[in-house]
Amino acid sequence: MAEHTTPGDNATDGALEARFDVVPGTGQQPAAVRAAGDIDLASAAAFQAALAEAAASADAITVDLTGVTYCDSAGIHVLFTAATHDRLTLIVPEAGPISTILTIAGLDKITTVIAAP
Repeated sequence: MAEHTTPGDNATDGALEARFDVVPGTGQQPAAVRAAGDIDLASAAAFQAALAEAAASADAITVDLTGVTYCDSAGIHVLFTAATHDRLTLIVPEAGPISTILTIAGLDKITTVIAAP
């Protein structure tokens, strides 16, 4: 499992360190990326790198966003870009800002979105 992280300075701006763990696909299993923390302009490149690494081992990717605390347009852009190249399944919290922003952006129309309790 590979890990991609970006620094967050909790003391000054309240941002949480972003972490992206990649589990390569095996046989019929899709690759997986577990995201945690804030996905924003500062962490978008690491998020994109994690998705690219996952895509290198499988044609389908499951992205677990249940640990994501914030996602801005840079993170949404990364997800849209990945969705144009790979089959994405997004696991999101049942309710909350992450689920809402994905619906507003329309990602639920081009990917499979699963609500986790």
